[in-house]
Amino acid sequence: MGYMRSLFGTFCADEDDVEARCLIAFSLRIGNHFIAADDGPRSRADVAARIRAQLLSN
Repeated sequence: MGYMRSLFGTFCADEDDVEARCLIAFSLRIGNHFIAADDGPRSRADVAARIRAQLLSN
């Protein structure tokens, strides 16, 4: 988590935002295969790409 904080911290000034992004990224990476959600008309890859774009935007 410390490493991710340092990465997100390079473009996020808000420490609370950095912490939230770290937890979301970690949770998705570790738990994605456990999530049995219906992604609607989108593929899981499309949804994951959108999540990455949101996490990496300022």
